[in-house]
Amino acid sequence: MDCVSGEPKLGGASDVTRISFRTALDGLFLSIVIPTYRRERVLIDTLESLLALSAPADELVLIDQTERHQADTEERLAELQRSGAIRWIRGQPPPIPRAMNRGLFEARGELVLFLDDDVRPEQDLLSAHRRAHAHYPEALIAGRVIQPWEEGVDFSGVEAFCFAGTRAFWVGEFIGCNFSLRRTRALELGGFDQNFVRVAYRFEAEFAHRFLAAGGRIRFEPAASLHHLHVAAGGTRSFGEH
Repeated sequence: MDCVSGEPKLGGASDVTRISFRTALDGLFLSIVIPTYRRERVLIDTLESLLALSAPADELVLIDQTERHQADTEERLAELQRSGAIRWIRGQPPPIPRAMNRGLFEARGELVLFLDDDVRPEQDLLSAHRRAHAHYPEALIAGRVIQPWEEGVDFSGVEAFCFAGTRAFWVGEFIGCNFSLRRTRALELGGFDQNFVRVAYRFEAEFAHRFLAAGGRIRFEPAASLHHLHVAAGGTRSFGEH
């Protein structure tokens, strides 16, 4: 997403490690929810990169919309499920808002972090989301998203807001591949609108509108950073572009 001038108006760790980390940051249990559709190697790479973080999530819920995976993907997902590293929930058909709503119902955490299935996280991704919620308990936290065409660009001197920027802002929207919020708040608002189908273009904007209209705020937190790989095959791009 391009930068815009000015600030938008408001509208695998041990159990001991996880418990001590939650205590330090408001005691909040964090669930990652990843909807996935027709992704193979990149999905496995995404899951393993998240599980390898020094301060991982308390649970990782995979909402799988794929009809049939390749054999090696199927085998690895089954291994991760058996080990307890992920909760693998299958049989949920598209569109993506339906999978995200299923994730809201299945998540055990008070905080839910939604991520895409083709991302590479920075080491501080999860702890930055937690810190932001500790400071802004009722906000939706929009994380930093670096797209492939933004790799290597120095945003440190950019004062205008953009989702690859390095300055915190109060904003009016978020990108669906990296944002977190209180699970109960999302459920109170009715979750995500399943009338957005196929590429589900702008479903995030519709939810942001309802969230802000209900008195919420959206905080862009650049420390909660990831690289969006924007894989051409699979995901919502199975149905084309915007």
